[in-house]
Amino acid sequence: MSEAQFVVGRPHFGRFTRSRDENEAALAQARDALVSAVDADPADAGAADVLDATVHLAEALTVARREAEAVALAGPAVRLARDSGRTDVLGWGLLALATAEHYLGRPGAAEPHFVEALTLARETGDPVLEHYTLHHLGRFLVDTDRADDALLAFRAALAIRERLGEPRAASTRAAVAALTRDH
Repeated sequence: MSEAQFVVGRPHFGRFTRSRDENEAALAQARDALVSAVDADPADAGAADVLDATVHLAEALTVARREAEAVALAGPAVRLARDSGRTDVLGWGLLALATAEHYLGRPGAAEPHFVEALTLARETGDPVLEHYTLHHLGRFLVDTDRADDALLAFRAALAIRERLGEPRAASTRAAVAALTRDH
């Protein structure tokens, strides 16, 4: 995995990346999980969930820089999660969709999805979804020239990550440092 580069003014502030081989492995794993979920016996309580597996594949596609494919999967997954009341998947689907839209250069589509994911995380008391959403929202805000708002988002994400002992706090600290250094 590559270290995220937190450089203000460079496109995709702090975007997470993987090597080609890591992307291929992650995509294969996510596709296999989706196929297993589709093929699973619905009576098997331990079977993978199709909707959840779809969102994971959309996330892997975004990291692999295949954002259009990610949007094509995440959009319908979000609609299905919303229609079926699956808030456990809806927030993650919204985050996957917003992130793919962000990297596709669709800020008008991405922002309401980030806001909805964050609202849902807070309403359901899901600190993991909240810190991921805040971190991704922070990247989006930097990329849309709103560094002050981004700094607030990153600081909120950092507070949650530190409270949870989340190893990704280091990445968020790097984002905060880059923003405070450049301000």
